[in-house]
Amino acid sequence: MRGLLIIANYNQAPEIGKLLDRAAEHWPLSDTVVVDDGSSDGSDAIAEKKGFKVIRHGTNRGIGAAIRTGIDHARSSGFQYVVISSSNGKIRPEDLDVVTTPIRNGSADYVQGSRFLQDASSPNLPLFRKLTIPLFSLVTSMILGRRFSDMTCGYRAYTLKVLDDPRMNLDQEWLNRYELEYYIHYRACRSGARITEVPVNIVYSHLSRRRRSKIIPIIGWWSMFRPFIFLALGVRK
Repeated sequence: MRGLLIIANYNQAPEIGKLLDRAAEHWPLSDTVVVDDGSSDGSDAIAEKKGFKVIRHGTNRGIGAAIRTGIDHARSSGFQYVVISSSNGKIRPEDLDVVTTPIRNGSADYVQGSRFLQDASSPNLPLFRKLTIPLFSLVTSMILGRRFSDMTCGYRAYTLKVLDDPRMNLDQEWLNRYELEYYIHYRACRSGARITEVPVNIVYSHLSRRRRSKIIPIIGWWSMFRPFIFLALGVRK
């Protein structure tokens, strides 16, 4: 199976160069795309100079829109699955093999990374996230009827067949930001896709405190949580 590594980027000039250098050591350049979501700091140019294919959004639309653009590119280019990564270096390219092996060997349709499993780690994880991520994961697991230890980890891989479920409609504007990732997870669970968690390492130590997360308190967490509520209640499709 051929997989596309989608690296979503927005204003990560200080970090993207090193991340891309490491990614190139662990994944074919021809099977990687950087989706730049309206950056204004030149980080898209850094990726292009390093030989990566860059797809640009003219304005900042959100992480969900960036992932959707990457998925559309994967579909039109003949890939069978996608791997999702950020560009800030928290997600380690060294874990790509761990995340994609269940897809490649046919044992899973959807792989969720987790920093809380055995053999995983998350050095310098901010205290607030250390407390809230397990709580968020517990509540959303109760809604799904299946236990997941780290629902907010963005290191994921899934086959494009999972997205072909007729109930899965990614082309909705309300999914442009954090919602898309959790919408896909919810729909994958409900469709009976084979989902597994794998241990990954999420690293914060190279980031200054103000650059560790773009999530806006309350607004960002609601953005992540509302797909579970809306879909469970049938408010959204």
